[in-house]
Amino acid sequence: MPFDLAQAIRDAAPGAVVNVPAGAYAANLLIDKPLRLIGMGKVVLDGQKHGSVLRVRTGGVVKLAGLMLVGGRTGLAGGGVALEAGELEMLSCTLRFNEAPAWGGGGLCVRGSAKARVTQCRFEGNLGRQGAGVLVDEAGQAVLRDCLVAQNAAFEGGGVCAKEGAAVELFGCTLADNKVLGDAPRGGAVALGGTMTRAPKVTLSHCIVAERTRGASLVANVEAWPGSLALTHNLFPEWCQALGGDNRFGEPLFVGEGSEPYFLTRESPAVGAAQPQAYGAEDRDVLGRARGQPGDLGAFAFL
Repeated sequence: MPFDLAQAIRDAAPGAVVNVPAGAYAANLLIDKPLRLIGMGKVVLDGQKHGSVLRVRTGGVVKLAGLMLVGGRTGLAGGGVALEAGELEMLSCTLRFNEAPAWGGGGLCVRGSAKARVTQCRFEGNLGRQGAGVLVDEAGQAVLRDCLVAQNAAFEGGGVCAKEGAAVELFGCTLADNKVLGDAPRGGAVALGGTMTRAPKVTLSHCIVAERTRGASLVANVEAWPGSLALTHNLFPEWCQALGGDNRFGEPLFVGEGSEPYFLTRESPAVGAAQPQAYGAEDRDVLGRARGQPGDLGAFAFL
């Protein structure tokens, strides 16, 4: 009998582990209790353009590992994952070709006071009005470590967008070839903007932020209600030197071809450029490979 994922989630006790057998599943699922959803082999959850692939609304912690979420399309927020309440931990997941054209967060949206911790994940080819890869709104919080955010497209914040009182931290991530479109594009990689009463906080550290062609500002902070932006020890394109700080500026020298075009070449200025002890012995890159010392900037360790 085929594995019924929706039924397995409904039947699971709070805090249970649901091991999902390898395969492809049509999925527009609600997780409303603490749960661990673990992919056993290659697991593809396909929203089939009928809504978010997963909506998470719980007072506890939901953990997702080893899943690929594709084909989500919602008129609200969060085409791949819509985190509406509670806490979410994602490990080694891929969110690809999801859409949230009316609001944002094509890959992931974190709203309300929800919290997300995202490790070794990939956000690729997602679309959204704002924050095509990741949108964090209201008082939401998100930490992204060792993640690839690439080839997403929005009107504001092609890769990541933080709004209102949101807090976003990116460490050891690669943001590359994300796009902003329309008449007033802002923030090819990252955009943030607050309100009269709230201001978002965004931190980027040990990241590579890259774009092949000069375009709209890669990192945009709305002038009317700016947020708090901290950029430390990242690599940006040469034409972004106005960002200043202790950041580096130049071409990342990616491999540029094959199945992993954002691998670093030996000549990349990101190789060995991490601050001393930035990575511990337990730290891994987006592919699960040891970071080593002194370590490299971005999502891929050079080996």
